[in-house]
Amino acid sequence: MLHPHSLYHDHLKPAELAFLEQARAFVAREIAPHAAAWEEKEELPRELFTKAGRAGLMGMLAPKAVGGQELSMLCFCLVIEEVARHCGAFAMNLAAHNALCVGHPLGFAGEELKRKIFPSVLNGDWMVAWALTEPNAGSDTGGVETTATPLPDGTWELNGHKLYITMGLHSDRMVVMAVTGKDEKGKKEFSAFWIETKDITPVRKVKTSGVRASNTSEFYLKKVRGELIGERGRGQQAALACLDGGRLGIAAMAIGLGRGAVDIAKQRMLTRRQFGKAIAEFQALQFKLADCEVELRAAEALLLQPCVMHARGQRFSLEASVAKLYASEAASRAANSALQICGGWGYTRDTGVERMWRDARLCEIGEGSSEVQRLIISRALLKAAAEPSAVPAR
Repeated sequence: MLHPHSLYHDHLKPAELAFLEQARAFVAREIAPHAAAWEEKEELPRELFTKAGRAGLMGMLAPKAVGGQELSMLCFCLVIEEVARHCGAFAMNLAAHNALCVGHPLGFAGEELKRKIFPSVLNGDWMVAWALTEPNAGSDTGGVETTATPLPDGTWELNGHKLYITMGLHSDRMVVMAVTGKDEKGKKEFSAFWIETKDITPVRKVKTSGVRASNTSEFYLKKVRGELIGERGRGQQAALACLDGGRLGIAAMAIGLGRGAVDIAKQRMLTRRQFGKAIAEFQALQFKLADCEVELRAAEALLLQPCVMHARGQRFSLEASVAKLYASEAASRAANSALQICGGWGYTRDTGVERMWRDARLCEIGEGSSEVQRLIISRALLKAAAEPSAVPAR
């Protein structure tokens, strides 16, 4: 089976177990042999996304009625974990596409717009980006300055500047967050829009430390036409709802990266010899390995909880933040320990450990930084303490 721990399989349907095996085969065939070359080139091939769409990976959570696979959140996370073991950049793109780029219009767009969007965003025909972040806006959505104004024909005109957008310049369509006015309290009113990427003004691919093969983009919107997704003024609530699932995807990506780095370190321990014996015999390195395993298993257990809650239809915002926070930091520690075990060889680009070490660091920032997760968790706990009825269902 795809995952070594049978605990997960008790929560998966036979069709999902079969899909996991198909995904594992896809990763072994289409991703693992090429990940290092993509990293060197700093680009993912467009045909990879088409192949992934044909294999069902671009629509894992979407219902079959619109052309998706209708898989559980747990199955989705296990696929992301498997991809991340070999290529963090594609795992991040895949996680964002499923949770945000598909999840947002699927959950909030009107039926007419949905008919335009699906199944093209699921079968690999269209790559989609989700554009929230700006120079002064990220976790603080109040910093969004991109504006959208209504036009007589029912469409909207968008003007603004977006930064650090995953797959931005390589996408075909895009979900864009913009300010559409002020609410009754005088605060910014946010709405989401569907646009064609050909209408944006590209600036650059942002050079990043990790996930280098991913297209992290900067661009301007200058009189770009867009269609409103859902109700005006509901964009922020929709975005936050999508981010819950997005954080689980990043947690899964982190676990996969940690696992991938530790797998390489284990093999290095068995084959590298120093002072006349394999370094696997040194207790100091054995203990590093043990600590990595404990932390990664703890991260997996924390990820399982919100996945089960999602399947039950329960709200899991707090649990998503807990899982994302712990998994991202545990993965960084595991990758760092794996690199240390591998020594100078691990620090070179001759091995994937160095790449996974850099990629894992992104997980502590993307989809809400570790600091933001701690804010979400602490506020939820204090609210529950003040209002006992606010304690999340378990």
